[in-house]
Amino acid sequence: MDSTNAYAYTSVIALFFCIPPAILIEGPKLMEFGFANAIAKVGLVKFLSDLFWIGMFYHLYNQLATNTLERVAPLTHAVGNVLKRVFVIGFSIVVFGNKIWTQTGIGTAIAIAGVAIYSLIKANIEEQKRVSFD
Repeated sequence: MDSTNAYAYTSVIALFFCIPPAILIEGPKLMEFGFANAIAKVGLVKFLSDLFWIGMFYHLYNQLATNTLERVAPLTHAVGNVLKRVFVIGFSIVVFGNKIWTQTGIGTAIAIAGVAIYSLIKANIEEQKRVSFD
């Protein structure tokens, strides 16, 4: 079984486990407020189209990450993950015009550094485990 099959099975199993509690817990409020407000703002066709494309791109992103993890070393994947976060923050600043205040900049730097350090340590531990088993 390769990473694509594992991701597909995991996604289907997660769907079956998550849909019933989501419908029971969130369903009534989502139907009453969430969907109605969103459809009133953008229309039914745009709402359904956006919902489809968001789900499609999220699925493709996760499948790409899973396939990439299978093909590269854990350290390379960790570095790529940190760079992705930097890109997303930079993209939000440029496209959405989010302002970076001193406090925001410091918090962002701490968050990125924390993710980087955690990812690198975790990747090194995984690499050591893999080398010791070979």
